[in-house]
Amino acid sequence: MSLADILHIEIVEDTPERYVMHTPVTADMLQRHGVIHGGISAYLAEHAASECISAHTDPAVSHALGLELTTTHLLPVYEGDTVETVATPVRDGGRVRVWKVEQFRMSDGQMFNTSQMTMYMKKVK
Repeated sequence: MSLADILHIEIVEDTPERYVMHTPVTADMLQRHGVIHGGISAYLAEHAASECISAHTDPAVSHALGLELTTTHLLPVYEGDTVETVATPVRDGGRVRVWKVEQFRMSDGQMFNTSQMTMYMKKVK
């Protein structure tokens, strides 16, 4: 069972230009102050960007390797809410790919996190 399965991630949209996931926030995802752990939102951001590239890249030709993830937490998210993670390409060609990932609290639509994921496209030998 993967971490995505454990977190009950639901893929809502999957095109080369946009990848959207919904994830329910459970007690297991909270840090000691009762809000979503920053590592969870960072994981969701990286997962969305890398899964989209993987789904739309021929694995016999190349695969994506993460180079850098920057993430900024803007608002708290509490148990019982659902996170919407939206990944879109900033640069989607060549050997280095950059994706913007925004995360929203579905309870009020507010963006609570913004991230940027940079990946290297490694050619398969």
